[in-house]
Amino acid sequence: MDVLSGVRDIWFKLAASTLLVFAATCSGSAEDKLTGGPTPSPPGAAAHFVELKDGDTVPTKVTVRFGLREMGVAPAGLDRPNSGHHHLLIDTDLPPLNEPIPNDFNHLHFGAGQTEAQVTLKPGPHTLQLLLGDKDHIPHSPPVMSPRIRVIASDATTSPQVAAASVKKRRHAQARSRNYHSSAAYRKY
Repeated sequence: MDVLSGVRDIWFKLAASTLLVFAATCSGSAEDKLTGGPTPSPPGAAAHFVELKDGDTVPTKVTVRFGLREMGVAPAGLDRPNSGHHHLLIDTDLPPLNEPIPNDFNHLHFGAGQTEAQVTLKPGPHTLQLLLGDKDHIPHSPPVMSPRIRVIASDATTSPQVAAASVKKRRHAQARSRNYHSSAAYRKY
């Protein structure tokens, strides 16, 4: 019986420690949920890059367009519900999400409500991430941000991706123009 009770004790301790590890893992994932400052963001809100994808090669002087879903853009200092302004994080990790976003070369502020910016990058690899801030430059809760993407800045005047994007934009503009003209002609009759 002593051997059997010893085995039972070992199994009991193993089961108890497994449950503790499982409970700690579950509660840890709940604590890992990102929270920001006092300003709430609506469900489904997200920031994203427009026409810029992970792995793209870009010119060293690139126009970055900011997209936003389920929220509006408002300048810093304006307290409007479900709105904020963009911050572009370059080659840096997320700042503390319950404090104002720093303002330096790695944390660019667009507090006038801009939705695009021309940015100059040194040649080579870079990371970019968008983070929305409230009227006081503090991230919302939960934070509204894009995934971090990696781009390569190139001195070459036109990379293949930039040339392809330019051709695509030109064709799209031509198609819009044709559609506009044909619909305008239709309205005349």
